[in-house]
Amino acid sequence: MRKLLAQIILGALLCTNVFAGGWVYVASSHVEYMNFANFSETDGPGKVTVTPTVITLTNGDRDEDYYVTRDLGAGSITNFTHWVDVNVTALTDNASSSMTLWAISNAPDDLFDIDELNGDAIFLFAGQATSDTHYLIRIYDLNGGTLVSRDISSAIAVNAESFLSISRSSTTLTVEIYSTAALRTAGVGGDVDTITGVVVGTAFPFVYGLGSYNNAVFGRDISGTVSNLILVD
Repeated sequence: MRKLLAQIILGALLCTNVFAGGWVYVASSHVEYMNFANFSETDGPGKVTVTPTVITLTNGDRDEDYYVTRDLGAGSITNFTHWVDVNVTALTDNASSSMTLWAISNAPDDLFDIDELNGDAIFLFAGQATSDTHYLIRIYDLNGGTLVSRDISSAIAVNAESFLSISRSSTTLTVEIYSTAALRTAGVGGDVDTITGVVVGTAFPFVYGLGSYNNAVFGRDISGTVSNLILVD
């Protein structure tokens, strides 16, 4: 019942553009709208543009560090539901073209560096599918430096915005992928796809609006947006 109430209130608030004033916490429904302007940004190559509601990546590559994170406090991220809107707008015709659309971790860093330092994280990777016209969303689990791909979506068209609902219950992560925000608010299963997997159960402090995985491979440009990150429980 509480989740249904949250969805009803959330739908109403979205129609009033509450993001314009920054994040809002609605105590009765446990909905928090994240203001990206209050996140910490690391962007040495200058590939990221941040506004309160949208993060834009332009020609991000696999030999660069860029990430936008917020510390929610030690042990804050346990069981959760996060909503976020994503859109890959262009990519190189290469299977290594990829961007981190969302993540939670135990440190604010490039995801490859967290891997190298034997850290923990869960993240969603958007990567090229069969050409430069489609991409896939993949669940990655990083547990003590052991990186595992848990599930992968069907192909999604470049420049077709997707609306994600990302939930973890204990060690199960489920990502519902929707073609419209209305379908997500309605609470039905993802009409584009549903992916799921067993992931690390760490209680994390850091949430990402956007991240990189810098493994020193170049010529893998990708562009896109992440917008309207909402924490719902």
